[in-house]
Amino acid sequence: MCIDSHHRQSPSYRLVSSALICGAMAVTSLCHAEVASAQSSTGSSVAAATAARDSAEAFATFRENIVAIHTRNKARYLATYVHTPQLVRHSPSALETGYDGWSAITQNSWPDTLIVKEMRVVPLAPGVVYGYYRYVGVPTPGDTLTGVSTRVFVRTPQGMRITVTSSWNDAAPASKR
Repeated sequence: MCIDSHHRQSPSYRLVSSALICGAMAVTSLCHAEVASAQSSTGSSVAAATAARDSAEAFATFRENIVAIHTRNKARYLATYVHTPQLVRHSPSALETGYDGWSAITQNSWPDTLIVKEMRVVPLAPGVVYGYYRYVGVPTPGDTLTGVSTRVFVRTPQGMRITVTSSWNDAAPASKR
């Protein structure tokens, strides 16, 4: 299942009737098959519901992160991240870990303009969701960059938070090299 900014998919829920299971108990082999099927269906429904909830919450956190950038709200921006040593920040030039010492805490630089395209989230495991978007950014007037930004969200007591963040600008067009 994938949730994106253009299309939302909800999981289908399959419920197994207890009457079906009881009816199948007349024949032992059928009983075992139906019980196994019921357990599988129930497990699939729970997993699908968990994935849908995680994806929706991660998508909301993702949007909150972008809104904070647009409004240049540092507290709101930082609130979307885990504040732990497990925060991973990855750029073309470095792989850094930990919330403490992160330049975003002390610096106040924001893009002049950020246009987000193709925002999507995909559940990876219960409580873990991958997010992706393409962007057009204008760090300063007259300078336009395009690229990809990714996030990994994890469930915390405060809700879904970003634990991995990365961003890469596309290669400069030949005219800019």
